Amino acid sequence: MMMLTRTFDLLLWGLAMISAGLLAAIAVAIAANVALRSLGLPVLYGTLDAIEYALLIATFMGAPWVLALDAHVKVDLMTQSVGPRARRVLHVATNLVGAVSALVLAWFGAQAMLASIARGAMIRTSFTFPEWWTLTVVPLSMLLCAVIFLRKALRPGPAAPTLTGL
Repeated sequence: MMMLTRTFDLLLWGLAMISAGLLAAIAVAIAANVALRSLGLPVLYGTLDAIEYALLIATFMGAPWVLALDAHVKVDLMTQSVGPRARRVLHVATNLVGAVSALVLAWFGAQAMLASIARGAMIRTSFTFPEWWTLTVVPLSMLLCAVIFLRKALRPGPAAPTLTGL
């Protein structure tokens, strides 16, 4: 079980590194286009389209890692005002709701991807490629998020209120 957990965490880290690499490439591409434009030179062909798809991929690849680290925004108004037992119940309940939500999104994302494959839909912008390529990240990311939510629900919840930034 420990090996499976370690492998899963390594997968999340790898996806996060791909996400970080894409975001870094986006920053470099934007800076390069700004520099080229200000020098009166032609901009890099297809940069805006590439950035559009890179943002989609980076967001969905990074989401499971952010969720696993609890590095996302939390609204803790209720959990701060209840006792330890109720806090644990809320912890389990919210993680189960998150798992169900992620599974629903994974299901509909997979349906959209399969429909795109069946139609043979293509994206024709600066690049031409099958539409389903961009849709694969949604069900995969949401399945990983569902696993993380379930893992959090099965672990003991926070007994003490977490520190907030405010």
